[in-house]
Amino acid sequence: MDRLKKRFAMLLVPAVLILFAAFLAAQGPPNQCAKTCQQIYAGAVASCHGDQQCLAKARAAVLACLQGCGVPLPPR
Repeated sequence: MDRLKKRFAMLLVPAVLILFAAFLAAQGPPNQCAKTCQQIYAGAVASCHGDQQCLAKARAAVLACLQGCGVPLPPR
């Protein structure tokens, strides 16, 4: 039984590592434009202090920024 577990582990571990490496490669390089939009949004949210109208404007601004970067947005 131990030999069977060892064979299973010897098969499973490399397969998981290969799949994980493929997943990381599929992510692609980070989008600097989107990072900038995220930083601007975080600053805007911090300066809103919970004001709902301000938060709505910040959200609209970040969505416009992300569209300008060419980031695909989820449907509403």
